[in-house]
Amino acid sequence: MIDSGTRLGIIEVNSVPETQDHQEIGNVKPHVKALTAVNPNSVAIPVTRVSGVTTVLTMPAGGLIPGTAALINLVGYTPNQMHTGFSGVLMNFPSASRRGFRDRRSDADVKKDAEKAQKEINEMLERAALYRVNEEAGTARFYPELEALAEVVAGEVALIIEVNGAADIEAAIEWVKDQKIAKPILSGVSEGWRVADKIAESGIPVITGPVIGMPSRQSDRYDRAYANAGVMSNAGVKVAIRTMDTENVRNLPYNAGFAVAYGMTKEDALKAVTINPAEIFGVSDKLGSIEEGKSATLFIIDGDPFETNSHISHVFIDGYNIPMISRHTRLYNEFLERNPGVQK
Repeated sequence: MIDSGTRLGIIEVNSVPETQDHQEIGNVKPHVKALTAVNPNSVAIPVTRVSGVTTVLTMPAGGLIPGTAALINLVGYTPNQMHTGFSGVLMNFPSASRRGFRDRRSDADVKKDAEKAQKEINEMLERAALYRVNEEAGTARFYPELEALAEVVAGEVALIIEVNGAADIEAAIEWVKDQKIAKPILSGVSEGWRVADKIAESGIPVITGPVIGMPSRQSDRYDRAYANAGVMSNAGVKVAIRTMDTENVRNLPYNAGFAVAYGMTKEDALKAVTINPAEIFGVSDKLGSIEEGKSATLFIIDGDPFETNSHISHVFIDGYNIPMISRHTRLYNEFLERNPGVQK
């Protein structure tokens, strides 16, 4: 299974800043690559892969353009060995809504801030296009931010657009058209159920989740987060599911299971954690399904992967037979076989 949005490998303990390497200083930093910060020895990786999650998109955070995400397999001695070949620049789409109940800005300030951020993004893309022209002419001076964005403008690298509010989603779709973004991907999309038909009409694929979450508005039904993926999928949107987690990426199949319980077909949910993300990330020639000629990345299970009582006996990643050992199994065995000693 493929989790299409995590912090796995770049955060170890959420409460300990020294173990976090997912955020750098700055507002526009597309050249900051999550792959370089991945810790192949993270103890959360074995916990994740023995649960059948073999591949994850690990994402940086912070700012208007946080950096470049990387799709990694959960085996390897170095980040480069783990890399599947896909990388995508992240962008937090400027929101015309408040950030939460603690956001005390006036309506005018909210609109002004969104317009300012949108203008900054547009200007950076214009500069990136000019940078590519100068680069091809041999007259460009190296500028890492523009180098990374030039690849997006040229359609060589995907742009992953984090957007959640219904009005913001519609605005993002129009912005993609106006800017002629060749490889757009919408992520988050927590209110996609409100505008599912428009997303489907745009043809832009979606990464959504966590499914096991809360409604985005207090007035929404309790199950809107659970049903969101299914509503979009049933409308014809290509959907991939993410946990947006670190320690509990292992719960990806249960996020998919909740989506099934609230309207998504089981087949579409399975696709949302296998072949759909592989196609969205352009690695379906290697991952996402069991076919001759593809990478031997699969697991063997004695039941439904979305059910908590099913047991995974074997996991293979790129042909490697993964040890079914993690800190969880070690802790379980320690207490299962504990010997309290003899009382004197």
